[in-house]
Amino acid sequence: MYLFWTIVAALTFTLGGALTKASAGMTRPGPTVLLYLCFAAGATFQALALREAELGVGYMFSLGLEVVLVFGFGYLFFAEAVSMWKVLGVASIVAGIILMHLGDPPGSAEASAPPSVAADSW
Repeated sequence: MYLFWTIVAALTFTLGGALTKASAGMTRPGPTVLLYLCFAAGATFQALALREAELGVGYMFSLGLEVVLVFGFGYLFFAEAVSMWKVLGVASIVAGIILMHLGDPPGSAEASAPPSVAADSW
């Protein structure tokens, strides 16, 4: 479920980002209200995803996926320019996400977390 909730969170945050642009600096009420709803929903979905993932890996995966999606949304819906440097930047973020997921074997997060910050101690 971690992957599902992370993808839904990233999609929702990306839609919120597009609505931020569409709100014209929060001067248009419809997109402004929708952007707040999207960001609240995105935070909820991300919280659900983080029940099963390390904070750093889960949060960075969501943010990285957002970068990729926002890059595509900007190009498709707002006619933003695409350059080799921008594509290289997005590719480096994707590479970082992959490297973070390869860093630790599954189940090692609980064993390496200090007891004072373990999720079950709250």
